[in-house]
This record gives sequence, structure tokens and C-alpha cells, in this order.
Amino acid sequence: MIDPESIVQKQEWYSPSLDRKEFKTFLKRSNTIGLLKVSLWLGLLVGFGFLAFRLIGTPWAVPAFLLYGIVYTGCNNIWHETSHGTYFKSQWLNSFFYFFCGAMELRDMVDFRWSHSRHHTYTMQTGVDPEIPTGRPPNLLIHFLDIFYLYNGLLAIWNLIQHSLGIPSKKVRAYVPEDEYRRMFWAARGVVLLHLAVIALSVALNSLLPVLFFGLPRFYGAFVQWAFIMQQHAGLPEGSWDHRLACRSLRLWFPLRFLFQNMEHHIEHHIYPIVPSHQLPKLSRRIADSMPPKYKMLFGGGFWQMESTLVRQRKDPSVSIVHEIPTADGSDAEGGTP
Repeated sequence: MIDPESIVQKQEWYSPSLDRKEFKTFLKRSNTIGLLKVSLWLGLLVGFGFLAFRLIGTPWAVPAFLLYGIVYTGCNNIWHETSHGTYFKSQWLNSFFYFFCGAMELRDMVDFRWSHSRHHTYTMQTGVDPEIPTGRPPNLLIHFLDIFYLYNGLLAIWNLIQHSLGIPSKKVRAYVPEDEYRRMFWAARGVVLLHLAVIALSVALNSLLPVLFFGLPRFYGAFVQWAFIMQQHAGLPEGSWDHRLACRSLRLWFPLRFLFQNMEHHIEHHIYPIVPSHQLPKLSRRIADSMPPKYKMLFGGGFWQMESTLVRQRKDPSVSIVHEIPTADGSDAEGGTP
């Protein structure tokens, strides 16, 4: 395991002025809200899955499976928040859905928990954050392959195979302590066994349907989730200690807010990672006067600004999108490039 402070010197992150007593009101977790949200998501998944099944053999099966795949990739956002332990009040519920949704993502529990902890502690710090979405200069082939999860998804499968065989992959050696390897190996084996069971069912039934409903949807339904994940950080400055510069927040319509579990408030999530997602809209409104303007729409101007910036970084890796952030006197100031 590499000591991150041997690469970068840890600094204090920017934090808005928020009274401690008031801040505690945003920390309330709820099994009821979590179960309602996950039940609605699973209900939509079953509903679109049934529709796709009934339409097999017709041209309408293609858009039905596409809708199923898009809803399926909502597992990413539930998996992400349950890793923080904030989706439910009860930790056993967080752990169960963290494993199950992580399996849908083709990830194991231990690897991501350590990776994501490093990501929050050292967000967009070059050489330390394992979840920086693109390198500098970016590899655009990898970037566009991931529209259908064809790079990171296949890499995740390869890492699972290595971990299930008791071999720590190269990337995890940088951030997972050696005494966690045993847990990581068993977590990976659980995910691999689940997918092998689905594959075995497909073979037994002589049908692709089991893998079309579990596993493959993360690939064929990936493009909406890809656009969302990329906009969280891609094209923004590396090396800043202000999440308002290192992250991007969006303003989306309700179906996408539900699919992404309110994580479109991504700056707010990084400033306060222990705040449950159902509290993020209220928190966002409370600290809005200290935040940069939110980007509108998933495939709006912010998306195309990000894409054009990544293209420009191929020739000039120093190019970044620098947000205007409010100053103490209420005016906007352009954040400096680190």
C-alpha cells in the first residue's frame, strides 16, 4: 500500500459556513426512505424486464431491453451510496445492497470501499486518486469504449477473476492494506459465484435470457450512466483542494434524479460525504450561495463542454474547465488553475 502523502501533501478542503447543530439535521438516515427508493427501483426493473420478455420476437424488444438496461445501471448509484453506509439506517441493509448492487456492477465490496475512501480524501489529486476518470492527456478510445462499459467493465471482470484466485491486482496494491486482502478475495469470490450461477442457468436453459437480465444490462444500458459518471469530474482541474473546482453538480429532471439517487448534487456530496442522498437536495438549497452554478441537463452544454475539453487536452493536457465560484462578498470569481 502506497502512502498518499509521499506523493501529495494533504491539505484542508474548502467547507461552507454551516452551523454544526444545523448540519446534524442533514445527517438523519432512514430505513423507510431507503426501502421505498430501492423498492421503486426494483419494481421498475421487474416491470421493464417483464415488458422486454413479453416483446421478445418483435422489433419492440430492442427499446424495451434498452429501457431495462438503463434502469438496471441504477445499481451503480445504490452501490455507491451503500458503500458510504448512508442509504439505510441499518448497516446490515447497507451491506446487503452494497454486495448485491456491487455484483450487478461486477465489483467486489472491499476493493471499492478502499478505492472510494481514497477518492474522497484526495479527490482529483494526480497520482493518488484512483478514480480520476481520464488521464492527461486523455485516452479517447478508452473514454468512448466506456459508453458501453467496455473498458472499465472488462477491467472490473479481470480484477474480480484475479481477486477470486487470491491474486491482488496491480491497482489495489496502491490503496488496499495487505491485511484486507483475505476479505477482498472472499468478496470477489461471492460476486464471481453469483455470475457463474447465472451463466450456468443460461447454459442449462439453452437461452441467453438469464445473462440478458443479469450482467449484460450493465453493458448495453450503460450510456446514460456513463454520461453521468463522466460529468462528475472529467475535464476539471487536478490538484485543487476545493471541491467546487474538482467536482461538477447538475440540475436534472425527476426520472434522472431518481435513477442517480440525487448524486447529481456531486459537489455537495464530496463536501459532505456522510449526508444521505435523500438530504442532498435540501442541503444543496441551503449552501447554494457558496456554490458555482449547476449545469443543466445530462446531455446539455456541460456535457459538450466536457467532451470538447477532453479533445483539447489531447494537444494541451493543462487545459481545464474552471468554475466561477462565489466570493465572500457574493460576487463570482474564477477559481485559479492549481
